[in-house]
Amino acid sequence: MSKHSRNQQPSFEQEIKDIFPLIWDDQSPEPISQLNYEQELKLKNDAFAKFLQKAGVQKQAQSIIASPKPRHYRTTTKRRVFQEGAGIGLGFSKPVKAGVCLESDLEPSEHHDIYHFLQKTLSKRTYYSLARALNWLIIRGNYDRQFLILNIFKMDADVMRKVKLLVNVLKKENIVEGAMVYFDPSRSDYYLEAERPVKTMQIKHLFGPRLLGLKVDDVLMRYSPIGFSQVNESMVPEMVELAKTMLKASKDDVLLDLYCGYGLFSHTLGQSCKNVLGYEMSTTAIDSAKEISKRLKSHNRMKFFAEKIDANLVHNKFSQAKQTELMLLDPPRQGCEPGVIAQLAKRRPKRVLQIFCGTDVVPKEILEWQKQGYKAKVIQPIDMFAGTPNLETMVLFEA
Repeated sequence: MSKHSRNQQPSFEQEIKDIFPLIWDDQSPEPISQLNYEQELKLKNDAFAKFLQKAGVQKQAQSIIASPKPRHYRTTTKRRVFQEGAGIGLGFSKPVKAGVCLESDLEPSEHHDIYHFLQKTLSKRTYYSLARALNWLIIRGNYDRQFLILNIFKMDADVMRKVKLLVNVLKKENIVEGAMVYFDPSRSDYYLEAERPVKTMQIKHLFGPRLLGLKVDDVLMRYSPIGFSQVNESMVPEMVELAKTMLKASKDDVLLDLYCGYGLFSHTLGQSCKNVLGYEMSTTAIDSAKEISKRLKSHNRMKFFAEKIDANLVHNKFSQAKQTELMLLDPPRQGCEPGVIAQLAKRRPKRVLQIFCGTDVVPKEILEWQKQGYKAKVIQPIDMFAGTPNLETMVLFEA
């Protein structure tokens, strides 16, 4: 009898542990990052092959495409704030003592410098009320420019006075390019919660730019600091080029870009298409997508909609497919909602590219597309999350 239940598919992470047992230390949550990168890639390739085979996926995956920056690559990082006495500690999930500031091999050294500075500064008695109100400290941006987000769960006049004092210090030290407050009264475990308060202030811009930027294919895309963007910026150009190669878009095609965010794929590979229709639940991301298309003067052939992507939306609100249609799906970690794939397959797209940021849902959704008459032609994993037991996987489907 296997140590895994016959009725339970082991996770990708478990496959990695079975091949190469690791010591999972709460103080250092990325044990794979301690490996030589060639060892890591071999480990992941072997584990992914076994994972797909056990799940009943017959198509063999391509070798994992390596990250240009396998370490120190994360452009979005976070620290949970733990208060103890008058001081604070900065950790990941488990509490740490005051004075502690944990580091990760996957983060740029500039981020470590900022966190150490904030740990020392916010431990001063002057900032006591602000320290007590902090939930997370988040750094976003790119490899040259950093932006700070203060995620707080308590908002009052005293806290905001301390925020203003901190802003003056940040400007004087020139340690970040800008900052904002994000109000999260629920004290959620997520650094940017999904359900935001309706009647209370959500964000407050403090100083610096109001938008972050990413340039791919000579296209500059600006988006909100609270909007989603890939955590490994060094992999983004490679991912866009792969998407172009796999979808083979032409001037007669219509691109249906689902879970489009601010339009990374719409504004790059979508330039080759006749029309682009982008759908995304986040109104903030859709506003960014619209602004980008307006600046690029492509708004006449690109339309973006803030909608929850479910089977009802596809069945009742999508107009009938009248032209050759390509689909690109980049859903959240848990994959598509029930019924979405079945409804999309009814439109009989020429090609479908689904991008998975959660490895464990890959087999289930490959088999669902197969059930709807679409076979996986290419399974291409990319090491978007180097140093962790996860992959980004791009799967091309054709009928």
